[in-house]
Amino acid sequence: MLDESAAKFLDGPVPGQSLTTEPKSRPWEQPPKYATADEALGFYIPRLSDLELSAPMVDIIEEGTTVSAVADLIQSSGVMNGLHTLDVGIIIAPVLVELLVTQAEIAGIEYKIGTEPTDTLDPAMVRKAVDSSSEDFFDTSEEMEDTDVMEEEAPMVPSDGLMSRREV
Repeated sequence: MLDESAAKFLDGPVPGQSLTTEPKSRPWEQPPKYATADEALGFYIPRLSDLELSAPMVDIIEEGTTVSAVADLIQSSGVMNGLHTLDVGIIIAPVLVELLVTQAEIAGIEYKIGTEPTDTLDPAMVRKAVDSSSEDFFDTSEEMEDTDVMEEEAPMVPSDGLMSRREV
């Protein structure tokens, strides 16, 4: 009988599984929706200013998660959803921290920015933060209706490498 930690390990992805999807089929493999920091902040500022959308983030901060960890979660989720690139996310992270600090002060809760010395990060808190992040926060369906993206098909270059894709 497997213990709980071994069972969780075995439920994870198979090594190399990310290499089995079609190229450019993931959001982060596409050109970003917001190419500059100003455009990305134009997406985040209204959402973090809305009390209803930012309430789950404030709740997580109130439970002890640092503001910088929540900001990193938000910007890395934006990268994963194809909203912006990683470098734009790193550039806007300090602004996200300030917005979250402002929301925490408005809510009247104590918060830690994350620059204070700490012992360790509680994995349960991180898991809870990821699980409670709202899908509504990253919903861009209203904005996406206006644009239709036509993708040009790149010519296939045959490869003879060990991990090359087979032609069908």
